[in-house]
Amino acid sequence: MARRHALDLVAVVALFFVYAVCALLLCVIGAEVYRGTAQTMQQNFDQRTGVLYVAEKIRQNDLAGAVRTGSVGGADALVLVEQRSGRNFETWLFVSDQVLYEGLFAPGDPVDVRLCQAIMPMAGLTLEEGEATGGGSGGDGDGGSTRLVNATFHTVEGRSSPLVFCLRSGRR
Repeated sequence: MARRHALDLVAVVALFFVYAVCALLLCVIGAEVYRGTAQTMQQNFDQRTGVLYVAEKIRQNDLAGAVRTGSVGGADALVLVEQRSGRNFETWLFVSDQVLYEGLFAPGDPVDVRLCQAIMPMAGLTLEEGEATGGGSGGDGDGGSTRLVNATFHTVEGRSSPLVFCLRSGRR
């Protein structure tokens, strides 16, 4: 009878050990799935946030002659001209040292990254102005050409997002 209790005890201990190993494996697998999901969500956030930030800035300033490209330290920059209190100002958006910066300067003033606000990590921003013709919905309302800004956003993880902004406004 004692031998039977010993076998029962060994079976219970073995069953508990199998249960503990399965629970541990389940926790490890769950942690890896969570880590992968969190990393993917962060990458998507980084990629989309930069695109949406710049897109909103362009939409806010979509006036005739108010959006153009420029250069800061050899890197492409987006220049948004706006009027505040009767004076013109330029908002510069550019990437330097893997950070997207925004700075507000008077026209003609040199752009200094030390005077700009860091927005978010970004590896690069490539900008190119273009033009689309025809279609009857031109920026000046006569069916002519529409100005375009071709932008490619590069995240620090190495992902790229191309986007074309159609500058529609012809009003000043």
